[in-house]
Order: sequence, then C-alpha cells, then structure tokens
Amino acid sequence: MESSQQITPRRKAAVLSTAAVLSAAVLLGAVGLGRAWEGDPFPVADPAATARHLNDRAVTAYDALALPQAPVLEPDVGTGIEARPSNCRRRGLAHFGGDLSDSPPLEPRTAVIAARFTLRGVTHQQAAEGVQRARQALTEQGWTVGSYQEFDGFRLQLNPPDTAPGSASYAIGISYTDSTDRLAVGASSECIRYPGGTSTDDDGRPADLPSLSLPAQVRRP
Repeated sequence: MESSQQITPRRKAAVLSTAAVLSAAVLLGAVGLGRAWEGDPFPVADPAATARHLNDRAVTAYDALALPQAPVLEPDVGTGIEARPSNCRRRGLAHFGGDLSDSPPLEPRTAVIAARFTLRGVTHQQAAEGVQRARQALTEQGWTVGSYQEFDGFRLQLNPPDTAPGSASYAIGISYTDSTDRLAVGASSECIRYPGGTSTDDDGRPADLPSLSLPAQVRRP
C-alpha cells in the first residue's frame, strides 16, 4: 500500500501531467483573451493588385451573364474602382467603447477595395435570365452562392473559389433594380491593410489605384 507521506513515481507523473495540462490551458486562454482583446489582424494586401483582381472577377461574372445585347455604361452611377476606409473599424474588445460613439475610430491604413460598373439598356427579363445563366455557369466552376434576395429587382452574391492577393476574401455582386432599370456588377474585398510604402492621399486612401476595365461588350454613352 502506498504511504500517504510518500510521493511515488506514479503519483509524481500524474501531478506533472496535470500541471502540464493546466499550464497549457492557461496559456491557450491567455492567447485567446489576447486575441479577443486586440482583434483579428487585417490581411495585408496591395490595394492596386487587389483592385485589378476584383476588376477581372467582376468582368468574369458579367461575361457569364451572356446578355443578348450590349448595354450602355452609366458612368456617374456606382461605376469605378474605389477604396473605402470608412468601412474598417478597429477590431477587438480594446476598442469596444469607441464603437459605441457616433464616430467609431477607424483602423489606419486599411480599406475595403471595390470595382463596380452600372449599366442601362437591360430589361428585367434579360437580367433575370442572365443571372440564372451566370449562377449555373459559375457554380459549375466552383463558385458558391452567398445570398440571393428579391426586392425591387434582385441581388445575387457569389463567392469565387480563389482569393484576392494577400489572402483577402471578397465577393461578387450582381443586382438589377426595377425602379431604375439598372444592372450592376461588382466585386469588393474585406478590409485590407496596406503594405508599408503604399502611398496614400490626405483621406488615407491608396493613391495609385488603377482605372476600371470594362467588358468588351459594354458601350459607352
């Protein structure tokens, strides 16, 4: 029988094992708490490269619509490549108080990158049939449907199988608005952080974004 005053090798091993488990749990808890406090880091990606990638994917989605006629570009309505710093709030519990204010603090040198073109000259039926063609063709290539909504037209969101440069996730949107008879196709990234050395303007937007490239079928007004 083991003596109550003596620590046997078996008991010593059990104590050490328990201590190791508790230490690991404390360490993991500290790491998890630290991550929750600081928030997940924003993916680092070159804004210009990301914009070109999104532009290419938006054109791919448009081509999949296979519209029967060439629509006309609406250059002044939701068309272009842009960076949106106002979408990128600071993450983590450390900034929770600021999120409750009327002007939540934004994460410096970050932005959502978007490429979008808006078109006219497409009927509701043409757009609806085109969306079904695009949905079938792109899902067969590995794209997945993120959402589909119908209200004053419809909106389809697709998630491509690849990611933008720097592993930033992004989504494609195809929408048609009955009240304006406009079809919009675009792609937008999650918030990305600019690499060091990226030039910015006075508002913190990247200064060297490329110009929008349009599908060959689109006519300019």
